Amino acid sequence: MVKRGEVYLCESHGVEKPCVIVSPDEMADTMPYLLIAPITTAERSLPFRLGVKMRGKQGQIAPDMIHTIPKSDLSAKIGNLPEGLLNDLNRILREMFCYSSTGK
Repeated sequence: MVKRGEVYLCESHGVEKPCVIVSPDEMADTMPYLLIAPITTAERSLPFRLGVKMRGKQGQIAPDMIHTIPKSDLSAKIGNLPEGLLNDLNRILREMFCYSSTGK
């Protein structure tokens, strides 16, 4: 069972790279696809990118690049985000997708 905050290697746009599962657990349990945020080694100074070290490499979680993949594109679980970093990611996602009542 896949959970939010787990880090997997996944096939994304023809390349295997690390990604963070951002799908809610209920969605991940029932749907054939997952929402993921890639972890990139191309560091950018953006307020919504989060620094992370995975498998000895420094990178950034890129919530601005969220997309869906089939579950079958996951290859291997390589870790879990620390609770504090997962909380930061959840905060950024709330800010990104929180619309005002005017639709802006």
